[in-house]
Amino acid sequence: MPNVAFIRPELARLFPQYKLIRDCIAGETTIKDRGTDYLPMPNPADTSAENRARYKSYKERAVFYNVARRTLAGLIGQVFITDPQIDVPILLTPVVNNATGTGVSLVQEAKKSLSLTLAYSRCGLLVDYPEAPDGATMQDIQEGAIRPTITAYGAMEIINWRVIDVGAEEILALVVIAELYPFADDGFELKNAMQFRVLQLNQDMQYVATIWREPQPQSSDGTKLPKNGGNYQLTKTYMPKDKNGNPLNRIPFMFIGTENNDPNPDNPNFYDLCSLNVAHYRNSADYEESCYIVGQPTPVVTGLTSEWLKDELKGVLNFGSRGGIPLPEGCTATLLQAEPNTMLKEAMDGKERQMVALGAKLVEQQQVQRTAFEAKMESTSEGSVLSTTAKNVGEAFEWALNQCAQFVAVDGKIAFSLNTDFDIARMTVEERQETMKEWQSGAITFKEMRNVLRKAGTATEDDDAAKAEIDKETADAAAAAAQAMQGAGNDPTINQNNIGSNG
Repeated sequence: MPNVAFIRPELARLFPQYKLIRDCIAGETTIKDRGTDYLPMPNPADTSAENRARYKSYKERAVFYNVARRTLAGLIGQVFITDPQIDVPILLTPVVNNATGTGVSLVQEAKKSLSLTLAYSRCGLLVDYPEAPDGATMQDIQEGAIRPTITAYGAMEIINWRVIDVGAEEILALVVIAELYPFADDGFELKNAMQFRVLQLNQDMQYVATIWREPQPQSSDGTKLPKNGGNYQLTKTYMPKDKNGNPLNRIPFMFIGTENNDPNPDNPNFYDLCSLNVAHYRNSADYEESCYIVGQPTPVVTGLTSEWLKDELKGVLNFGSRGGIPLPEGCTATLLQAEPNTMLKEAMDGKERQMVALGAKLVEQQQVQRTAFEAKMESTSEGSVLSTTAKNVGEAFEWALNQCAQFVAVDGKIAFSLNTDFDIARMTVEERQETMKEWQSGAITFKEMRNVLRKAGTATEDDDAAKAEIDKETADAAAAAAQAMQGAGNDPTINQNNIGSNG
């Protein structure tokens, strides 16, 4: 049997990093469920029930501060603070409204793709064509009954690929996607299993898609790697065709990366951040353990005899303002409290500062001291990665829409782009004032000044409407001032000769 579950070695080496990123984004519950994978047992040689119970408490007291997920949400929010620019022919409107065929819009799928690409530095878009044995009619297309779909796949789902040279062009000849499908449904419980969607060009350079499944599937949640080898068998074959019924000569699939959109996987940018996030979690476990063990004051009594404890105190020693302690002569009672140990707290604070430097914008920024130059350089660096990723995602979705247009045989302008104006949207008051001064001095035009302020979120109206309103306000202000001066000149209580004099 062909090994359809084969995972390319360069991708398999990245899987441990992908898993760490996935678990960090999933949050504290997932991190703690992984147990010793992320939080080693303090005394692993001790297999007693007592040590296991202590480790359980040790893990429960730890706090996983989910910087990774907050950072990812913040970066996506910066891109989608402005709606994507979408320009398509009317026949592609159903694709814009429902890109996947499952109710997910094109904008929502773009947001998912950006999230996957930022987190794993890798994603893929598949444009799938419906099976229409008798051909699709124009009415079917206009009503949206038969139309292409656009689906995003993550880095851990695209397990194999191959490229070939066709003239001076390098094109995809194979893409293998591992995905879940429902194999059992009793009306209440749905069981999923792994299947492989194989996209490839045959000997005639025609695009063919096949589905491979196990005869007796085992339930899966998609978090484990598919079994290498396995008993996967071909269960379905179909050949998507264009509007005219002709086979496609290209695989309608595009990779998306943070550097470029070629098939080679990029090193995941989020790995360093997530690795620090887990190290911070380990420090937290030790810090909370230390607070629990030595953080509480311990009563200490010296010189107390057993007879006094039995006869006078009745075997009970009450500390606190409501419980006086009658002690014999020469006896003392104190509280033993550990001296503050800031080493673990300093280690946690240091990692938080490192995470800020790696792009974790939402980690207590107000408590991190940075120079203006450091802040500007950090902003520029992050903006570079984020803007490149946003452009790559936009280009991939524009390509996907063009693939859809070939199916419906429609001509017209197609454009899709994501917002990439991040730094200017964070202009300070001083920077906006400087822009105004440059306009007033004639260094830039009114339109250029308005364009800067509009991108910064300060100006919202159209340039012509804004200029007309500004001119009107200026004229009204000038008329009011002239009227006030005229009224002052006619006021008999004002001695014009004394204006400006010392008397």
